This record gives sequence, C-alpha cells and structure tokens, in this order.
Amino acid sequence: MRYLRLIVVITALILFAGGGMYYAAFRNVSTAPSKGMVPVVGSFYPLANFAENVGGERVSVTNVTPAGAEPHGFEPAPRQIAQIQTAKLFIMNGAGLDPWAEKLKPELLAKGVRVIDMSEHFHLLPPSDPHFWVDPVMAGQEVALIRDALSEIDPAHSNEYSANAAAYLEKLSALDQSFRTGLAVCEIHDVITSHAAFGYLAQEYSFIQVPIAGLSPDEEPSPKTLARVADEARAKNIKYIFFESLVSPKMADTLAQEIGAKTLVFDPLEGLTQSQVANGEDYISIQRQNLENLKIALSCK
Repeated sequence: MRYLRLIVVITALILFAGGGMYYAAFRNVSTAPSKGMVPVVGSFYPLANFAENVGGERVSVTNVTPAGAEPHGFEPAPRQIAQIQTAKLFIMNGAGLDPWAEKLKPELLAKGVRVIDMSEHFHLLPPSDPHFWVDPVMAGQEVALIRDALSEIDPAHSNEYSANAAAYLEKLSALDQSFRTGLAVCEIHDVITSHAAFGYLAQEYSFIQVPIAGLSPDEEPSPKTLARVADEARAKNIKYIFFESLVSPKMADTLAQEIGAKTLVFDPLEGLTQSQVANGEDYISIQRQNLENLKIALSCK
C-alpha cells in the first residue's frame, strides 16, 4: 500500500509539473556583436559559458536556451535560428539533448558556419548519455575544443584565446581536485537524483547515481522504478534525495517524505534560473555548491 500511495502521488505530480513548465523569453548573453567581434552561439548554457571564458572580449556569445528553460525538448524560435545562421561558430551538445541543433547542423555547415558537435568527441555512456559537461574533466576538453575553433576562425587573436583557455582550465583543474579530495572518504556511495544527468560525474569520482527518471527529466518513471528507488534508499540508508533547480522538487519531496529522507539541490547545469543569473552564479560556483551537497549526502569526511 505504501508503494501504491507513493506511485499515485508522484504520477499526479509529474502530470502537474509537466503542465506547469515554462520557458522564459529569449535573451542573448550579449548584445549584437561590435565590429571585429566573432559571433558565437551556444545551444545551451554551459557551452555559452565556456565560450565566454575562452573568447573574452573578442567574441559576442549568444545562448539559445534562455534562463529558466530546460534544454531537453526546447525548440528555438525562427528569429533564433536566423541568428545562428549568421554566427561564425555554433557550439552544440548533440546526443539527443538538442535535437533541433542536430537537424540544423547540415544547413549550417553548407553555409560555412563552423560547428562543434560535442557528442562527436566523447565516448558516450549507454544509452547515448548527453550529460558530459557535468564532469569538470570533460568540460575541460570542451573548453579546449572551443579554443582551437576560435583560434582557427580568428588566428590573429589565437594567443589571446589560448591564454584565456589556460586560465579557465586552471579553474576547472582546481574544481576537479576539490571533487577528488572532498569525495575521497565517504560512508555512503549512492545518491538518488531526479534524472540520470550525473553518470559521467559519478564515473569520474566513484559514486553511484540512482535516478528517478531517465536521461530526460520529462521521462515519467514507471511504478517499478519508483518502488526500486524506494527500496534502494532504505537498503543503503540513503538520507537525502536530490532535486534540480530547473525541475519541480515535488517528486523528490514526496519520495523523501515516504522514506524519511531530506532533500538537497544537485544541479546538472542544464541552464541557470533567473535568480542564479541575478546572483552572478556560473558553472564553477554551482559545481562547488554541488560538491558541498554531495559531501553531505554521501557523509564524506
């Protein structure tokens, strides 16, 4: 009966949350490029953020997916497509995260737009997991790809792109070391997540994700999955259920109440909320918050 009640409540919440998802109005990361600046477009936040750090004042970066929007299932407006078509560099994720970009890619290549499809540069976890940016080590590889592309597009400033990339790679390296040190000695090794967004991070730092939903937060978990997650939480003495900043926490709250756990944010950095933008948060700062919450959930020393 407890599982039946849990399943009924969470299914209702999924339907409610699905109807309540919103997308903020499209907003560029930067204004129209000044003369001499390289126009760059990223399909969603992490890629745009990496491009800003590498390009510095030599580039004008646009993030297609606006603050407050979840990239899974996002569709750009026609005027956004037109802006992408005028870019010198388009950076996409691939692996099913931004299918609109995969459809647009051949047209962009035919127009002479340089395209980086990040999924082409990594060995993907099955079944085609697109969340490689969540791992700081893989994020560093993405930064290097952006550096190389900008240097080819604008060779006159390649030294500047290399210097900017080196500075940002140092920050990512420090972040990586913080994860390795912070998660070195932990009593618990499993975390329950809203969806399967943390496979690469878990592989990098030797913990196990137990996702409620699949590779997209829009996927509805089956009754069997919900029962299995509840069983695992009890069997492994898991005391925290993670939820995400861009997804309703109600499912995590309900599961936590059912098993006597608490909730914490574990942000897959698929985008920023409006409040995160207002507070000046970025990839590095949010990852450090993720680390602190992981240390709590895993009882790390």
